[in-house]
Amino acid sequence: MDGVLAQAIELVGEFAARPGYALTDESLCTALTDLHRLMSLATAAAATVVHEAAGRDLPHRQDATSTVAWLRDLLRIAPADARQLTALGAVLDARSALMEAITVGTVNAGQALAVGRVLADVPAEDQALVDKVEAVLIDHASQCEATILRRLGDRVLAHVAPELADERLRERLDREERHARQRRGFTMSADGLGGMRLSGVLDVAGAAIVTAALDPLSAPARGDDGPDLRTPAARRADALVDVCRIALAAGGLPDNGGQPPQLSVTVDFDTLRRGVAMGQLDTGQLLTADTVRRLACTAQLLPVVLDGAGVPIDVGRGRRLFTGAARQAVLLRDGGCAFPGCERPPRWTDIHHIVSWSDGGMTNRDNGVALCGHHHRLMHHSDWQVRLAADRRPEFIPPAYIDPRQRPRRNPYHDRR
Repeated sequence: MDGVLAQAIELVGEFAARPGYALTDESLCTALTDLHRLMSLATAAAATVVHEAAGRDLPHRQDATSTVAWLRDLLRIAPADARQLTALGAVLDARSALMEAITVGTVNAGQALAVGRVLADVPAEDQALVDKVEAVLIDHASQCEATILRRLGDRVLAHVAPELADERLRERLDREERHARQRRGFTMSADGLGGMRLSGVLDVAGAAIVTAALDPLSAPARGDDGPDLRTPAARRADALVDVCRIALAAGGLPDNGGQPPQLSVTVDFDTLRRGVAMGQLDTGQLLTADTVRRLACTAQLLPVVLDGAGVPIDVGRGRRLFTGAARQAVLLRDGGCAFPGCERPPRWTDIHHIVSWSDGGMTNRDNGVALCGHHHRLMHHSDWQVRLAADRRPEFIPPAYIDPRQRPRRNPYHDRR
């Protein structure tokens, strides 16, 4: 047997060494189909060997903690791949029809594993039912990939044994919910490229709540600045930040270290006014001057006097924030995001200083304009400008590349009684 496998490896190696450009399109498709069948056969053969090794207790006799750990060390594969090999070996040992289907090429290794998982939900004592479900799924394997085949199996089981299917569905949902709750988590880590990578797992109910909160804010933002060029993923990321910003603005969150939740940014005031300063978060991350100025629109500023070593020696009181009556006055006038073409409602908006506070701008209705998160960022990172017209309502000046004449525009969508 060792000689046969060595010969097979040599033959595949010879094929792999041939230049692909010499093959016709038809030959490429044929080669890919044959190679995939060969891979399925090899995977099935490996799975049967793994099952035999586990039956002999070989992993434990070689001081491995489990078959998965033994495979990971022996083959240098990921635990998930090792678990799949182990599961496939058990399926093929129990179902000779699946092994035969792989041999003749009607089923691949992934499909066989999917069929095995469906059959695990069928009572083993009802052998006729097991055989019937297996035959139906093998017959459909030529038309369905593994994931669809698994769904088809659930439908077949629901048709031939509806009460059993309902019971198995309840058990599976309970099992998956418990597993998801145990695995739930959320992490943020630096990606090394100036951003933060978010990763996490939620259960189905938790994910539905998050989706319900993000969907309204992650729709493409309308506006006269042109189509929303953000990807769906970028819109969801912005929506997540907006939801947290709205929660912070609304208040009611638990204290953090004896203080209300807050974002701390350290920046040199004089360089901020000149537009060249960088800000530093209390986490040590750096922010650009434009981002600091945008955050300053809706942040409470705490002037801090530092000594030569950067140690605070005097902390002033917060001031300059659009809250209460000042915020309400702007929202009553603008009715929502004032950017031309935007329909975002008042509760999703920030109040942007037309003349920034660091440049001497006042915190009153005539120096504020309501902007959604997307258009607030746009105002700080583009050539759009905003001003109050003679009737004391905001109008926006587009960049020359949008309108060479730079004619002022207004938002006609909000009620402005």
